[in-house]
Amino acid sequence: MTTGRFHKMHGLGNDFVIIDARVHGLELTSAKAAAIANRNNGIGCDQLIILRPSDIADVRMQIFNADGSEVESCGNASRCVAKLIGDETRIETDGGIIIGNATADGAIVDMGIPQFDWQSIPLAYAMDTLTMPLGWEDLQNPSAVNVGNPHVVFFV
Repeated sequence: MTTGRFHKMHGLGNDFVIIDARVHGLELTSAKAAAIANRNNGIGCDQLIILRPSDIADVRMQIFNADGSEVESCGNASRCVAKLIGDETRIETDGGIIIGNATADGAIVDMGIPQFDWQSIPLAYAMDTLTMPLGWEDLQNPSAVNVGNPHVVFFV
């Protein structure tokens, strides 16, 4: 079994395991990421974050969901990375560059300009993304936005 250092952090209810692989590389499969994220047999987290070197930013962030799938970006994880690294940090993600700033109380991030057109979400076909014909129980007609990764937002 391989051992190593990691950080466990949280941002607004999401928890992350962060491994800094900028100096010593780390090869990781989806299955291993899911095993680390497993709350019963692993460390346990919502997302596993791997920090890697970047040619265009201060750091590159690779993001695995708890099931081992990869996602483009995550605002809460970016805040944790900014706090961990400190100062102003340019974070490369598959969803674009995120600018993070560590503060005394945590961190803030600039996720870039939100995209609202259906192609940028992306959706399968053209539709109004302001009031989508979708619902779940009392939640109806959400809006869709892409801030590095797609979101559906229900206003309550």
